[in-house]
Amino acid sequence: MISRLPRPDDHFATAAVQRRAGWRSKKIALLASCVAGVLCAAAPQLLAQRSQEKDVPTIEPRFTRVYTSENQLQGPSLSPDGRWIVFTQWGEDDNPSLWIVPASGGEAIRLTRDDHMDMHPTWFPSGDRIAFRSDRPTRGRNGGGYVMSLPIDPESGLGAGPPRQVSIDKCWAWLDVSPDGEWIVFSRGPLRPAILVIPSAGGAARKVAEELTGRPLWSAAGKSIYYDVDLPLGAGSALVRASVDGKTTDTVFTWPRRIGPDFESRFLLREIRERQPNHPTVWELATLDGHPLGRFELPPGMDVYGATPAGEFLAIRHDGVAPLEVLLIDGGSPQRLSEARGMDKVLGWTPDGQRVLFQTNLDGDEVFFLASTDRGPMRQVRLREQPHDAFAPVLSADGRHLLYAVEGPETETTTLKILDIENERTREISRDHFLPEWASSEFALSGRGGSLMRDGDDFLYIERHDDRFELWATPPAGQSRLLRTFHGELPDHIGVHGDRIAYVVDRSLMLARAGQGQARPLATQRQYWDATWSLDGTRLAARDGMMLHVLEIDASGQLSGEPTALATPDRWWWSLSWLPNGRGFLVQGENGNVWRISTEPEVRPVAITEDLPSGSVWDFKVSPDGRSIAYARSTLQGSSIWRVDLGDALAGIDR
Repeated sequence: MISRLPRPDDHFATAAVQRRAGWRSKKIALLASCVAGVLCAAAPQLLAQRSQEKDVPTIEPRFTRVYTSENQLQGPSLSPDGRWIVFTQWGEDDNPSLWIVPASGGEAIRLTRDDHMDMHPTWFPSGDRIAFRSDRPTRGRNGGGYVMSLPIDPESGLGAGPPRQVSIDKCWAWLDVSPDGEWIVFSRGPLRPAILVIPSAGGAARKVAEELTGRPLWSAAGKSIYYDVDLPLGAGSALVRASVDGKTTDTVFTWPRRIGPDFESRFLLREIRERQPNHPTVWELATLDGHPLGRFELPPGMDVYGATPAGEFLAIRHDGVAPLEVLLIDGGSPQRLSEARGMDKVLGWTPDGQRVLFQTNLDGDEVFFLASTDRGPMRQVRLREQPHDAFAPVLSADGRHLLYAVEGPETETTTLKILDIENERTREISRDHFLPEWASSEFALSGRGGSLMRDGDDFLYIERHDDRFELWATPPAGQSRLLRTFHGELPDHIGVHGDRIAYVVDRSLMLARAGQGQARPLATQRQYWDATWSLDGTRLAARDGMMLHVLEIDASGQLSGEPTALATPDRWWWSLSWLPNGRGFLVQGENGNVWRISTEPEVRPVAITEDLPSGSVWDFKVSPDGRSIAYARSTLQGSSIWRVDLGDALAGIDR
């Protein structure tokens, strides 16, 4: 699937720690890493094959569980003397607090309380103080976090005094203390992106770079700062080194996938196989100059953090389920259609609204089923080849065909195929399908109503040929046709309705006709992010910062009147779907709720999933009649802290 990802404020365990592709709230971490499955050893055959290709040794990690909780855990940090692990734990009041536990295992001690969000702890080199992010200075009124510090008794692990504010500027994500303990580096959020350095005792901040990054870190000597950034169009990540005074920066190396979720002053991790629910992840351990040291596999649901002096990583494992459910938009009790055993994913409805196609895990394999809304027998949809992990199959409007992708001949391309569900025959439609890196891409392609990769009866896709991108449409059983060619760069978002193509370039909304070369500006006075056609093609829904605008489009393709501004429920939202009656939309909100937004400005948004018994909803599909949604409701079943021993893989690296 090619789609815009959410932008949370906190740890996003699946799509790079704290990157532009996603950082929203602690529940986003649940979406990404709350997966079922038991702890397993590495897959030797696949891992050995990939290591042999790169001549990189395979590391067989050993796992030791330190602490287990029924709640969500996050961001463990080991004390310099190796005795304590401080971490974040989310409580029943839905607020995170700081806890500490002996590194050898035992009972955890709570360090902070009250109605605050205390997160992302890291130790001072002295081992008697931690720095962390908290909304205490404003008591959560403006939704921001600031750098705080807390003294710790290294003998008992207890707090040795009250928390104290360190920064005046907001801290968006993670932070790091310099090797001498005199300075703290942190990042500011997407509205005013910057990497800042402040004295650890408090004082004025100094700007190092105007970059949006999740976790800037000090070099071992404290002379420079490392951070990772996303490359354009999902091309991967880059590791950047900046001088502490902010006068010089240089790119150390680039990587086609993610760098992270954590690195430190001696080495880093970079992704070999991108994260998918129910699947292991493969990481490569490398020095900061990009030299590979080895590759290892982690089981589903496990995220690694910083390394210990003994050559181990700390890790968090999340366990949970996300069964398939259907809910009436106007209210009622949810109807469960699948067993609560794994992480299901909704793909679409059949046109009669009687069945829902979903993806699930069965005995370790990804399988597809058509579930009946009357809870009748489920029918398996068989794919004879393994679909690409980063492309969610798309169901056709007639419910008989499935668009899916398999690995292509080039790194950035996949081969697209269409399956006839009735006779299980497939046909190939493209070998040059462009698939931006899923974890970091901001590109989205939608048709009328907001259907991803589909416009009415046609499937939509992008091909890349040298320096041009081609937008194509194809019926399930017919010839593909070229809609438009984009030279140089691909627009941020493309919305298709028949032969009309709306897209965003430099935050300006453009409109073009298929087969016509010249596009014209439709709206340039605001900073638009995307555009989604209504089902009847008379309106466009476009995001302008936090606001949602509805633009009336006349028969000639001209803007008719001023856009109508509508209030949105959360700071971040995505997956806009028009309701069939054209009177509103459904959107996914940042706190795990699906919201209904009316096209009437005076009508307040309504969270239609707010009264669900438990869990969070992160993706949904609207039924053809607009009366119901299908979704997978993720529920956390516990978290645990682990030590991951990589043997002697880190031996010989200078500290």
